[in-house]
Amino acid sequence: MKKKVLIIVYYWPPSGGGGVQRWLKFVKYLKQTNWEPVLVIPENADYPIYDDALLAEVPNDLEVLRVPIFEPFRALRTIMGKGDAGISAGFIQSNKAPTMTEKIMAWGRGNLLVPDARKFWISPATRAILNYLKSNEIDAMISSGPPHSMHLIARNVHRKTQIPWLADFRDPWVNMDNADKFRMSAWAKQKHERLEKEVLKLATSVDTVSWHLSKQYESIRGKSVHVLTNGFDHVDFLDRHSQENEDILLGHYGTFGDDRNPIALWKALSELVQENESWKNRMKIRLVGPTDGAVLASIKEHNLETYLEYTPYVKHNEVLDLMMQNQILLVILNQNANEEGRVTGKIFEYVATGNQVLGIGSPTSDCAKVIETTYAGEMVSFTNKEGIKSALLTMQEKGREQPLNNTVMGYSRQNLTHELVQILDEIIIK
Repeated sequence: MKKKVLIIVYYWPPSGGGGVQRWLKFVKYLKQTNWEPVLVIPENADYPIYDDALLAEVPNDLEVLRVPIFEPFRALRTIMGKGDAGISAGFIQSNKAPTMTEKIMAWGRGNLLVPDARKFWISPATRAILNYLKSNEIDAMISSGPPHSMHLIARNVHRKTQIPWLADFRDPWVNMDNADKFRMSAWAKQKHERLEKEVLKLATSVDTVSWHLSKQYESIRGKSVHVLTNGFDHVDFLDRHSQENEDILLGHYGTFGDDRNPIALWKALSELVQENESWKNRMKIRLVGPTDGAVLASIKEHNLETYLEYTPYVKHNEVLDLMMQNQILLVILNQNANEEGRVTGKIFEYVATGNQVLGIGSPTSDCAKVIETTYAGEMVSFTNKEGIKSALLTMQEKGREQPLNNTVMGYSRQNLTHELVQILDEIIIK
């Protein structure tokens, strides 16, 4: 008989973007194991990006508990008569200074909505789960954040029921990216720290996506923290092959914030198109995903605008096709305190394409570790213009490879699900 695991997540199809992929794929492959997933998701959530095509990947027989959610920013936009999101994912801005309204909303998000804007879902979701448990047996429970309110729902249920609980951290909590833009008070910071510590110590087990972040959380938890990285679905690549073309095509896929703006890269490319006829005539820069105005302005300042192909959003299935066309795929780390432990979700799909990967960021980071151990490319420090230039020329000459070695396949969603199953099997016998 299958064991049941209750999974509490916010991002779920039709939500698009990187945050939905992790548990959509885990659920897909859990169905093939001795664990049966039961999803707890918000009804009518206020997602920043939609991708209806992902609905096709949701198992038809998946049990789902949908709980209505109050979204404060949607309510505020309705009052203000605005249909678009007030605070974008990743704080992507046009090249204009933030308006007073945007500043007020950011301050409110940082100081009034702790831990996040989904805090109003904690109580109703807790009640719905406890009511569900009156007539249904569950062997284990998983919460995935951000938003970290998901952990507080699981905390409440765990306190009442003692159901074994795995807290999954896809991103940092207290040391979240863009924390400075929330202008948090000392009180708000202390509350975040208290809640994070409470979850880390109370959860039966904890996992996160990188080795550096695992060590940080172990120092707070006082116990081991599992590393359960993101990955790629091998099925997505079965009928996809690298596409040869005449262009020297550099591609970046995903959110591109101002804290990733690689000035040294733009300088290196500007010099290459001046010095090298092949690069001048054949280079293209493809950016797919919300991109900050500061990044686009830098490209223009370095006279690279004519080489740019920019698309704010493309559905995931189409993104994979575009990735296969790139000779060089770019991964650029955030320049903040999380850089060493930052492993972007797209890096695993990058390595699965078999195309060259140029990382820009710390050579000692966990992302660099993934690139190095999969023989996918090279990580060059953020300010090393000459190193970036050299790497670009080497990758152009090297061309495409198919690095489907055992290390790469270890990051397949199917193999990672086996690791998740081992964690679940462990926590139910503790």
